[in-house]
Amino acid sequence: MTKQASISPRVMISLGLLYLIWGSTFLSVRILLDYLPPLVITFSRNYTAGLLLLIWSIVGGHWKRMSVKHWRVHLQAGILLIALGNGFMSLAGRIVPSGFSSVFMALGPSLLVLFFWIDGRKPSIRKMLATGIGLLGIIALASQKTLAISGQEQGYLMGIFYLSIAVIGWNIGVFRIQVTSANTYHFTQVCAIQMLFGAFIVSLISYFHGDFELIHITALPIKAWSVFLYLALIGSMLGFSLFGYLSKACDATLVATYTYVNPVIALILGNLILDEPLSIGLLLASFLILFAVVLITTEKQKSIA
Repeated sequence: MTKQASISPRVMISLGLLYLIWGSTFLSVRILLDYLPPLVITFSRNYTAGLLLLIWSIVGGHWKRMSVKHWRVHLQAGILLIALGNGFMSLAGRIVPSGFSSVFMALGPSLLVLFFWIDGRKPSIRKMLATGIGLLGIIALASQKTLAISGQEQGYLMGIFYLSIAVIGWNIGVFRIQVTSANTYHFTQVCAIQMLFGAFIVSLISYFHGDFELIHITALPIKAWSVFLYLALIGSMLGFSLFGYLSKACDATLVATYTYVNPVIALILGNLILDEPLSIGLLLASFLILFAVVLITTEKQKSIA
């Protein structure tokens, strides 16, 4: 089946919503960190979204029999995408600003180039150049200790470490799914499996870490509940639904544009709502990383006969 060449109004609206939704999740996590421990945020939002997607998949008739091999892939993806990706990004949120995190996570396409290269698929000169530029951007980010949240300067490198684990874990998960062709099922089924298993792993870690003792649900203000519901229902459930629709409705390069639009939205929202600084160093590093992503995602693919 050939994906549509022209962009329909439905695709444009879906893409615009995906930009806004996933671009705002970094800010939402940062706000919620004032009320809940980072790992609690991770497992609770994914449990909520995962359960709703599971119900949707079963009731909607989308749930299909899955091979043991594909079960293994998606359970592993739950650990990589949710436990490592979401979990460590939330941990970093206490140390570095939301806009900073979003720019760092935009390194993903460059990492995928490296992973496919290691797997034996040599990248083009353009992609190799883009990967080098992206890595320079990360070095520039890592050198900006003053970008840490006030009072967290001493933990800045730990924030970089957390984000490194998050972006590497997330993109290994994406890579594993692509190379094993395990993404042929309905998005509600695979997302439910990944979210629920990842949330289960994070909840165990959070429990033994003592986070449960810090949860006081009745003391949470309406603001905290509103942000949590936004993260679970809009950020996770609707966001992944839009992503699943777009992945089938249009070209992959168009879908991949979220990787360089989201950081721009996150930087703007972080500055407007939380007064996060937009320093020259951050803007320079952002330019390098986002330029690398544009080079990678806009390269024309060779047709396969």
